[in-house]
Amino acid sequence: MKSDLLWRVGLLATAGLFLWILHRYVGAYPPALPRSKHPSANVRMALSLAGIAISLSVLKVLWISPWLVRAISDPSLRELVQVPLWSIPYLLLPVWLVTRKMKWGAADIGLLFANQSWDATIFAIVFGLASGCVAYFTGQSNISIQMLPLGALLVLFYNNAFLEEFYHRGVIQSLFERAIGQRKAILWGGILFGLTHITLDLSALLETEGFIAVFSALVLQTMAGWIFGIIYVKTRSLWPGIVCHYLANWLPSILVAGLG
Repeated sequence: MKSDLLWRVGLLATAGLFLWILHRYVGAYPPALPRSKHPSANVRMALSLAGIAISLSVLKVLWISPWLVRAISDPSLRELVQVPLWSIPYLLLPVWLVTRKMKWGAADIGLLFANQSWDATIFAIVFGLASGCVAYFTGQSNISIQMLPLGALLVLFYNNAFLEEFYHRGVIQSLFERAIGQRKAILWGGILFGLTHITLDLSALLETEGFIAVFSALVLQTMAGWIFGIIYVKTRSLWPGIVCHYLANWLPSILVAGLG
């Protein structure tokens, strides 16, 4: 128990060190996005989208994922059928809102490859690789480390990394930044990102490892949200954060498939 607690404290401290280095020494913060003429509307939309994400995470963990596991045995097919399921709330809905209501284009939500900080991009790749390797070699991961077929790992790039970064950084954080400023947008975007994982943490860790494990996982995911948020701001592109997010989550499964 004591060694597990020390491990979790060390992991949080290491993540905090990466966060501090990224914030202080990697690349530069660009000028803030133009302030919205209706900042309160931006905040309401961002909070509404975060509420939808938290609600969907509850449905996914408690009902949708267990049902899919029972209904579809092939992991690749199981991930593939989820593409349209999650594309509606996490892609089509926010795209409709920001293009119709806010008149945003692809650049406004970070979909272009225009990179404003190669330092932050390199950091994103290194952090993703380091996080994935630590999870693999220690066996400590909030996502079950398992051998997955190539098809499932490819689809997870979209279902997990792309959709989460698009939704939380490209839309929610961008809405916040145009309403409350750059630093507060990163702060609140990360907190809300962490909260969307609380159902997963409770279901995966509470019975087996206890409240401390749940709390540390929640803090770690919030810190990851801040790291992804800073990467997004400094590069003004979603793609470095998407790669970082994917490596942190799924490199362990890739290594299991390759190294055993």
